[in-house]
Amino acid sequence: MPRNTSRDNTDEILRLTMEGTSAVVGEAFFRSLVRHLAEALQVRYAFISEFTQLKSRVRILAFWPDDKAPDGFEYDLEHTPCEQVLGGEMRFYPSGVQQLFPEEVGLVELGVESYLAIPLTNAAGEVLGHLAMMNDRAMENHPRDMSVFKIFGARAAAELERKWTDDALQASEQRLAAILDSAMDAIITMDETRRITLFNNAAERVFGCAAAWALGQPFDRFLSKPFRRMLDEYFTSPKDQVWAPEGLTALRANGEEFQIEATLSPVQVRGERLYTVILRDINDRRRAEEELNRLKLERHYLREQAFGRDDFQNILGRCPAMQKVFADIREVAPTNATVLLNGETGTGKELIARAIHDLSPRHDKILVKMNCAALPSELIESELLGHEKGAFTGATAQRKGRFELADGGTLFLDEVGELSLPAQAKLLRVLEEHEFERVGGARTIRVDVRVIAATNRNLEDMVREGSFRADLYYRLHIFPVRVPPLRERKADIPLLTEHFLAGFGRQLAKPLGEMSRRSMERLMMYDWPGNVRELRNVLERAAILAKGPIIDVDDLIVANHLPQPHEFTATTLAEVERAHIKQVLERAHWVIEGNQGAAVMLGMNPSTLRFRIQKLGIKRPQSEPAA
Repeated sequence: MPRNTSRDNTDEILRLTMEGTSAVVGEAFFRSLVRHLAEALQVRYAFISEFTQLKSRVRILAFWPDDKAPDGFEYDLEHTPCEQVLGGEMRFYPSGVQQLFPEEVGLVELGVESYLAIPLTNAAGEVLGHLAMMNDRAMENHPRDMSVFKIFGARAAAELERKWTDDALQASEQRLAAILDSAMDAIITMDETRRITLFNNAAERVFGCAAAWALGQPFDRFLSKPFRRMLDEYFTSPKDQVWAPEGLTALRANGEEFQIEATLSPVQVRGERLYTVILRDINDRRRAEEELNRLKLERHYLREQAFGRDDFQNILGRCPAMQKVFADIREVAPTNATVLLNGETGTGKELIARAIHDLSPRHDKILVKMNCAALPSELIESELLGHEKGAFTGATAQRKGRFELADGGTLFLDEVGELSLPAQAKLLRVLEEHEFERVGGARTIRVDVRVIAATNRNLEDMVREGSFRADLYYRLHIFPVRVPPLRERKADIPLLTEHFLAGFGRQLAKPLGEMSRRSMERLMMYDWPGNVRELRNVLERAAILAKGPIIDVDDLIVANHLPQPHEFTATTLAEVERAHIKQVLERAHWVIEGNQGAAVMLGMNPSTLRFRIQKLGIKRPQSEPAA
């Protein structure tokens, strides 16, 4: 890079960049990201591209400075420094890039001396495009700047994958509309050089490729040898019309051969001689029905990927407790009221804060997040309000706080119960008067910020103990929302399990199916002290260990994941075994055999379990029924 940015400066740039791009998507996001990249690493040019359908060309999504290349500009990859990057390799040319790629005239026009680019891939490892930066001076290979560049690349890849999901949804809906319109016959028009000039919707379906990809291609690529011979004869001695009955074959874009019936006829258009092929797949009716069902499923899946499974960005829940939360979100989101989210760790309070922001009039502004428990108490005030240069040791430059960054938007204060009493007083003043001074500063700054706070502690108890200000509590408690723990919404566990396993299947490239009935029963019986976060971690472990499509969660994964220490006080191995068997027996209501019996839960033969019960001296309470 031109220089090695300092740690403080780099961290600040990254923080501002991530917060500055979190509220925008699509074109606005890409333009903001390349500008921040160029400024962060002090290079002249930065840009993001994506593959076109031809895979030999790329399209510019955003270029900085934005007057150097228009959005949507396309170019061929051959003989450019981008060629190997879009093959999946990171490339770095610290100097002399014009001499290395003499056929790329754009490098000369822009005065480019050095080049660095990284491929942007989706979760399956497929290259979608690339992020690149160029400079008019030589770059140095500083490890920290390389790390910064990779962070920008990961953020760009995530947004590009979301864009491709949206694009795939639109393409899927267009193909579905073509089938519903009963366009059964493929119609292809070619010129005298046999290049395709028209490719209708049915042709897309029959040949398995998009019209944009097929247009301009030689029609011969879709022809079997017999079909090509027939076409050669026709072009040699054109007739008014040729009928090709059953027995002739064509090739799909993937090389698959299939039987057709077709007609070929010439047509004059504005003095140009064209040839039209009307072609039908003999088994088209059956495949059309199958394709219709497949596209309906694909459309449903893509809609889930693009928009989430409900109105609240992947907050899943059908039980009454979660429906109450959703109703609260709808009620409070359009207002400017302060919201207090009460819930245990791992219940999804941050997702709910995001949903409130996205459904509010401030959705086009930034949502700034701050975890009050993640910072030392002496730094929280500086994080909230900012500081002036020289305000304290290490304050080498002026810094804006979270309230300034969130001006016009929303500030999410997680774990607000961890704030010190001095920081609580500062927060109360901002909430009441909408103004503050930076640490070490005298100038009063006014802001318009909506606050959403969250805590897993009982603030009323803290008020009584004197560790939390009563006036701040009442100011935050304007609209409380209780987020239920997972043990109170166990009916949602199958829905959450399906959602998480679908995601892990894509990440791990495994054909994950569904939970075994026994495993699902174990998930339903567990109390989940770590809530949804713990469930996700357990399912991720099970997905990694899965050997086939049926997922099995053995008892140890659930029982030993975040164990509750009061349940086991044994010290010897026999005592541990006794306590564990007794716990499982109680869970199974002392039933040993059967699908829901203790033997199945423990993975033991019933006779072996009875022997261990007798040997360990385990006694059934008198009130329990016989096994």
